[in-house]
Amino acid sequence: MNKRVSIIMGIYNCEKTLDDAIRSIEKQTYKNWELVMCDDGSTDHTFEIANQYVKRDERIKLLKNNSNLGLPGTLNKCLQFCNGDYIMRHDGDDIMIESRIERQVTYMDHHNCAACGSGVYLFDDNGVWGIRLPELLPGKHVMILDTPFIHPTVMMKREKLIEVGGYSDNYITKQRLEDYDLWLKFYEKGCSLHNIQEPLIYYREDQNSYKRKSRKFRITETKARLDACRRLNIPYLKRLLAFKPLIIMFIPKASLRKYHVWRAKKGYFNVNIKTQEGIFEKGNG
Repeated sequence: MNKRVSIIMGIYNCEKTLDDAIRSIEKQTYKNWELVMCDDGSTDHTFEIANQYVKRDERIKLLKNNSNLGLPGTLNKCLQFCNGDYIMRHDGDDIMIESRIERQVTYMDHHNCAACGSGVYLFDDNGVWGIRLPELLPGKHVMILDTPFIHPTVMMKREKLIEVGGYSDNYITKQRLEDYDLWLKFYEKGCSLHNIQEPLIYYREDQNSYKRKSRKFRITETKARLDACRRLNIPYLKRLLAFKPLIIMFIPKASLRKYHVWRAKKGYFNVNIKTQEGIFEKGNG
């Protein structure tokens, strides 16, 4: 349990949520961590808020981009200043449960995997409304239809992340597919990926989040999935499933919302969830 953990965060215009995100890190039961944040050209008070934490905690570092680089380039910049054995992701609008780092370090120390994710509590301004839980041992075939991880839950071995070259910074990855591309590179190296079967973070997502995926994104996502199928030698017949994003474009939004909410509420259990700012109650959906 002596492993050093480097938490990397690209922050952009998150002044309303950043305090909660950083406080949840400071309250971790596991203390051997460092937080490396990089402001990606925010136009609000995000940088000033982050800088207040730098002044009071020597474990926190703050970088700043002169212009907006996008998440892949920003995360790679954070990596240059990391000293940890494990690299952990977190976002400026999410909240860790207090034992998150400890749980993931323990898991990584006792299992042969290159990266470890977890489930999430989905929440919005009205509270927790669902749970998302990726499969325990996602194989490469998950890339046809889905993704092995929820990006902000991931902890990775530093040497494995360096081996695959960090985050790719190109047109495709800048379309919110930087994590999908990274998992593809892990699979190409034959890495084993695991997920702890419990939620370890509160993941900010409203029930209409699916609406933010434009037609342009769906087309780009399809191209990325087909490329992944080729690079991972997925059988040709199964590659037909990679066209799912294009099919979704023709499904009525009302039906998509029902499925989106149903999937998140599946297996949901009644529980009061304590956070730094109070109690999240189950949303009405």
